[in-house]
Amino acid sequence: MKLKRLVTLFGAIVLIFVAGLLYVSRNLSLLPDRGSSIREEINNNNWIHYRDKSPKNDKIATEIIEEKHSVKSLVSLGSTDMIYDASCPIQLDYAPYTQIQMLDMYKDLKFDNPDGGVWKQGWKVEVDEKMWNKEHKLKVFVVPHSHNDPGWVKTIEEYYNAQTKNILNNMLEQLPEDPRRKFIWAEISFFAMWWNELDQDGRETVKRLLRNNQLEIVTGGWVMNDEANSHWISIVNQLTEGHQWLQRNLNYTPQSSWSIDPFGMSATQPILLKEMGLQNMLIQRIHYSVKKQLASQQQLEFLWRQIWDGNGKTDIFTHMMPFYSYDIPHTCGPDPNICCQFDFKRLPGHGVHCPWKVPPQPITPSNVAYKAEQLLDQYRKKSTLYKTNVLLIPLGDDFRYDHKSEWEVQYQNYQKLFDHMNSNLKLNVHAQFGTLTDYFNALHAEISNNEFPSLSGDFFTYADRDDHYWSGYYTSRPFYKRMDRVLMYYVRAAETILSLAQLSDKPELQNTVNKFNGLEKQLTSARQAQSLFQHHDGITGTAKSHVMVDYGEKMLQAIKDCQFVIQQCVNLLLSGPGIDIDWSDTLYYNIDDIRTEQDALPEQYTITIGPELSTKRVVIYNSLTFTRKEVVTFLVSTPFIEVIDYDGNRVRCQVSPVFEYGSSMSNSKYTLTFIATIPPFSLIEYVINAVPENETPLETTSSKVRIYNQYADVIAPTGFTSNLEVNPSSTDFTIQNSEVTASFNNLGLLKAIKIDSKTYPVHLDFAKYGVRQSAERSGAYLFLPDREAVPINIENTIIRVIEGPIVSSVSVQIPYVHHTVSLYNSSGGDGLGIEIQNVVNIDKTSNFEIVMRLSTNIKSSDEFFTDLNGYQILRRKRFKKLPLQANFYPMPTTMFIEDKDVRMTVLTGSPVGCSSLKEGQIEVMLDRKLMQDDNLGLGQGVTDNHPTRHIFKILLERKSSKCQTTTENHPAGFASLASHVALEVLSNPLVKLLRIDDDDTSSDKFHIPARAEMGMDYSLPVLRSGVTVKNKNYFGLVLHRKYLDLCYADKTLLTRFPLSKGNVNIIDLLPTQSSSKLNQASLSFLLMKSPLDVKGSISLCPMDTKAYLLHSNPFHSFKLLAMLSASIMFDVRFFVTNNEQQASECQVDGEECRFNPCLVHRCI
Repeated sequence: MKLKRLVTLFGAIVLIFVAGLLYVSRNLSLLPDRGSSIREEINNNNWIHYRDKSPKNDKIATEIIEEKHSVKSLVSLGSTDMIYDASCPIQLDYAPYTQIQMLDMYKDLKFDNPDGGVWKQGWKVEVDEKMWNKEHKLKVFVVPHSHNDPGWVKTIEEYYNAQTKNILNNMLEQLPEDPRRKFIWAEISFFAMWWNELDQDGRETVKRLLRNNQLEIVTGGWVMNDEANSHWISIVNQLTEGHQWLQRNLNYTPQSSWSIDPFGMSATQPILLKEMGLQNMLIQRIHYSVKKQLASQQQLEFLWRQIWDGNGKTDIFTHMMPFYSYDIPHTCGPDPNICCQFDFKRLPGHGVHCPWKVPPQPITPSNVAYKAEQLLDQYRKKSTLYKTNVLLIPLGDDFRYDHKSEWEVQYQNYQKLFDHMNSNLKLNVHAQFGTLTDYFNALHAEISNNEFPSLSGDFFTYADRDDHYWSGYYTSRPFYKRMDRVLMYYVRAAETILSLAQLSDKPELQNTVNKFNGLEKQLTSARQAQSLFQHHDGITGTAKSHVMVDYGEKMLQAIKDCQFVIQQCVNLLLSGPGIDIDWSDTLYYNIDDIRTEQDALPEQYTITIGPELSTKRVVIYNSLTFTRKEVVTFLVSTPFIEVIDYDGNRVRCQVSPVFEYGSSMSNSKYTLTFIATIPPFSLIEYVINAVPENETPLETTSSKVRIYNQYADVIAPTGFTSNLEVNPSSTDFTIQNSEVTASFNNLGLLKAIKIDSKTYPVHLDFAKYGVRQSAERSGAYLFLPDREAVPINIENTIIRVIEGPIVSSVSVQIPYVHHTVSLYNSSGGDGLGIEIQNVVNIDKTSNFEIVMRLSTNIKSSDEFFTDLNGYQILRRKRFKKLPLQANFYPMPTTMFIEDKDVRMTVLTGSPVGCSSLKEGQIEVMLDRKLMQDDNLGLGQGVTDNHPTRHIFKILLERKSSKCQTTTENHPAGFASLASHVALEVLSNPLVKLLRIDDDDTSSDKFHIPARAEMGMDYSLPVLRSGVTVKNKNYFGLVLHRKYLDLCYADKTLLTRFPLSKGNVNIIDLLPTQSSSKLNQASLSFLLMKSPLDVKGSISLCPMDTKAYLLHSNPFHSFKLLAMLSASIMFDVRFFVTNNEQQASECQVDGEECRFNPCLVHRCI
């Protein structure tokens, strides 16, 4: 009876609810016709009908207006809008309010540089002693530190052995002598080297110093990373590497960040640090005019907010140092002459001198009063630049405290000064040694964060004086910058497949923990090499030549380690049921990316097949979370080829000749291209067979070859006699795929792009900068051009055109550049836009900087957009009041210009510098050779140039009519869907593996672990094993969600690359059981947060990055293999032919089931 009553009651409630819903939908128009998008309805006020019916009820009307945003965020449109909760901080309808917006500040600043007196870049600071009294004392925290570069003019090992080891040994001896002594340390790469040499007593002393708050680890990254060139995923990795080391060895969690030497500050760094649980930041290298402006308003401390944040959820407290440098002469106050007299390492006889020629004096009873008041005067003057009576005074410099004598003279003399100040009550000051967090804690105890201004934007481009803009390092040593990006995708691919292998439940994996530990060690070594290069003198290209070689060798070994891990895991995952796995260091696959020297371009294997060895098995690995239909390329020894998929079907392919030099073509090497379809996280095998010439299948097509400006005869390679056309002159011509037609001039350079039946002029050329004829010239850091760039003269040169159904290309050798433009005819990300490859070699030049320019008729005015670390995009403005070099910005991945109708995006496979120096133009720097030092400490020019391959994607996109993602004055820009997909593909190429034993037929032909795809707005940039929290091991996952500008996406594109419904499900993506445990975590996995239902969905706000810890039992995904071997009716062809459908059907043992595209296990 009770059950019946409950059912009846429930039914009544449902009927009342439905009736109410119908009434609301009929009378209040809260469920409008889905024929228009919600964005259109909002703009047309279709959500405000309630106000018309009850104009007196303003409160309800306001709630309805607010509700429109909530419904917009929660209703699925399937293809027209991003779906997210209304509480998300992202604000697009208007520019989020902050007291300080950096682009607005740049518009207002004069950027003049009058002489400020002793504070050259400031003003004469005056103070009134009456500002302080016994109730309002000045609280001074002097923070001793030593800045240690893990590579600059010496390698990390050379620095460690010569100085860093001594610094840390002295710390271990000196700090325990007086509990009032404090010290901070940042670089864990050095600290870990030292820790490994410590005995147990030394390690216990370190732990005791940390517990006693005499030693603080600040930031805790492997290095103090560069913020211009480093990709955000690499920044996360290097911070995680340091934080995980601290967790495993010291159970320590950093609270505050210390970034005193990177050359400009990115807005990405604060959001990553906040997600890692850090509470405060300190920054230093900021444009001197910006520092002066903020200091004049007491705004050097602020809440750094993301440019899209409308409610302050991303705020992190930030302290900016006010003066020229972080050395002692520029940190105690505005007068470096006075401050230098309190750097006691510069005492006579210590080998270091004050440039102002007034040396320090030892503190004695006879001079302590005078010296204390002299120093206090500087403290007071500095304090007037800040809001509070709490003052931070750094005490250190590069590689300081490496001698015991410096520890003694600094700490002893300062303690005498402190004792005098603190005992003299009339001075109204309390001074002490402190850690960085000591300072922040005292500050927060005195004043609320709400009292500080909010600031949004970044701090590029940095200038330390005059017109010395540090925009050269955005491009210096581009060969190693490219190597960094290659290593980044290898680490990601290796981490992912190692995790997938450990999550699987293959019987062969039982009792193999030691083997996985071995692979994990190799991967840890690779991560550390990647992390090391994020150092602000590594990826910046601002280290000595032999140090760059050391970085290069470490990265090369890391790439090889990742390749080894990948091929071992591929062999494991494709091993057939019951096969004994050889856990030796045997190579089962060669990855088709040969790297033998740290300074040489990579090469591909040539697959040698013919009558005797007719077969080559290859495996394609997709490390991303969406199905990819992309062109893959191999080199083969014969043009008579067929390609077979996993199911025995021929695959359409294209064979092209390989040009060797000029117009000559190889007769023993050919390029084979075909479109591979690889589901997320999957491995798919293809077979390449040699066939007799007369049995070449229809699916194999030979390219058509055209050569222009060729006067002599050309010998056609085998198979291409009838497909070759040679012309003694050239004219304009085109190549095309299904979406784009590219037009070229008679020099073989791009001149126009046609999309949607409309042609847009896009003129490509190359230009060069020289250096100014003065004592101060461009170097590794500085870009000081002599004038605007001059076009490089290009005379008639041989133009080579290849056309085919899968790929078409144009290549030309011009001065300093081998230039290739390619169009891929695929439905995947590589088929979006135009690919440009420039192999640049300026080794024979002198004081020469080369750029690529794209000139259009886009009415972009003086605005353009560049990305920060591949994480976000900022609006930039070209300022006539600034010199040319000041208008260059870092371009880690993306730049675009736009007007009301069209956008042109340039994507790069490696970080470079860029600008838009004229309306409608994009300029990208490619390489720099500079014969002199720029007097910033490196002591050499940039003369070790190597041939470097740059890869770019050019996308031209038309904007939907009347569509606007952000307001015109919004400081943020957002990538289009097409550019986002293209960048993911460019940054994470499919991994191609060549089976060494082609006679092995026991291996499986595919491995497909995922049961669902994430939408294109979501990504999984980190999936790694071996994460430690409280001595337990977990899998670490990082989810990231982009906001995408859908004004450039039509329904066709959204069908090819569908967005999420606002959430993702981990259990559908990874081979894990529902009994697994999932917790949210801080971004570097130091802090475990609330538990989550592993079966539930996870929703992220756009621009969010969240981390999770997974403790998993393996999912029985390999039952699939047993089922296949038992002849279960299952066809993987579904995944490679129907991945564009939203839902499909298949049959297993006669039973139907429904599931998302490309997802095997829903039918198991």
